[in-house]
Amino acid sequence: MNRNREKRRTIKKWITSMIVAGILSVQALTVPAFARLEEQLTVQDGQFIRANGTAIPGALAKGITVSKYQNRAGRIDWAAAAADGVSFAMIRLGYLNDLDPYFDENMQGALANGIRTGVFFYTQALDEETAREEARFVLEKIKDYPVSYPIAYDVESQYLLDMGKTPQEITNQVNAFCQVIAEAGYRPIVYGNNLWLTTYMDTSQIPYDIWYARYETSVNEYPNRTIWQYTDAGTVSGITGDVCIEVAFADYTQLFPGTGWRSINGRYYYYQNYHKQTGWIQENGIWYYLKEDGVMAASETCVVDGTAYIFDASGAWIG
Repeated sequence: MNRNREKRRTIKKWITSMIVAGILSVQALTVPAFARLEEQLTVQDGQFIRANGTAIPGALAKGITVSKYQNRAGRIDWAAAAADGVSFAMIRLGYLNDLDPYFDENMQGALANGIRTGVFFYTQALDEETAREEARFVLEKIKDYPVSYPIAYDVESQYLLDMGKTPQEITNQVNAFCQVIAEAGYRPIVYGNNLWLTTYMDTSQIPYDIWYARYETSVNEYPNRTIWQYTDAGTVSGITGDVCIEVAFADYTQLFPGTGWRSINGRYYYYQNYHKQTGWIQENGIWYYLKEDGVMAASETCVVDGTAYIFDASGAWIG
């Protein structure tokens, strides 16, 4: 998602050198050389307007993608981003056992300012079981946050290609990761640009949402596309330098319910409006107890306020 940044810098350096050398004419300098590389998205009367003045049909929400690259460019003012119309943020989680150093800070900053969050994870898996392990790692890191947008699997890894992974193998790994995420009660989504989605995997075999990355164009259609990343050179209040801007076409409050049980790495948790719960809850006339870490008590006796309670294997209080 930040992989085009160095390419843009190279282009800018080349143009600058041409100007210094006098190769570019005065007339050429009147052309906005970087107009295609810099984008804004304003929200006006429910419409989402690009820098060129055109509205994006079907857009429901404005989002951004945030990672350590934005943090290292300068402190993020999440309140300013929210005031600029940002209603959701896809936060970089990192790699397997390698958390983005700003993950917690970014999650907390976005949520504290009313910005809904999803996360994205960059894969280096070379087999399906490692993809499942990646999913379990992600679930462990997000379970304490009120995540209300999708969990994204970023498969744009040259490493996979260098290691000889075929489109079918990558497809199978994507499905393995997404299945674990979905079974836990979250909403998975597959991130990729047009080349990766059409060449290096078979998305006709992937029954999950698509987060479509395609820049410098108005083309954003792709089967199962629910989010479009239309630029990696966006300008958003509160963020220093470039940031990816997203448009959501789906209402995730409908696609991803925030209330109910979730099974995460063999343990059960209960969420209310996306927030993990603790203490007693009653569902369908049955009482359950969620311990201090949110884990449902099951096949055990717990002492609560000085009283011992027995719970069966399903977690129901039986005495």
